[in-house]
Amino acid sequence: MSNPSDKYLVRAGGPDDRPQARPYVKLLAERFPHVQSVALQLLERDPEFRELGEEYEACTESVARLERLEGDEALLREYRALCLRLEGELLRYISEYGGSGGRR
Repeated sequence: MSNPSDKYLVRAGGPDDRPQARPYVKLLAERFPHVQSVALQLLERDPEFRELGEEYEACTESVARLERLEGDEALLREYRALCLRLEGELLRYISEYGGSGGRR
């Protein structure tokens, strides 16, 4: 029987090919350490929250790439604004989950 948290693991793809946490799990834990346990519970139970986490990961990767490449400043501002909106949505989910006694 597989562990329920296995769905948040991916193969490293390196020589030892050990499973590692999906990047968005680590990103959410780092960005929202004060609500990490609630965020992890939501990742296990709520597909919409997982999807938001994946979108947030993609957005932060795009921001980092644009910053490295010193890309289009207007596009960079748009991605930063999108990241902030996604953070707000993630925090709204966390707040609703925590405020509802853990039930959604």
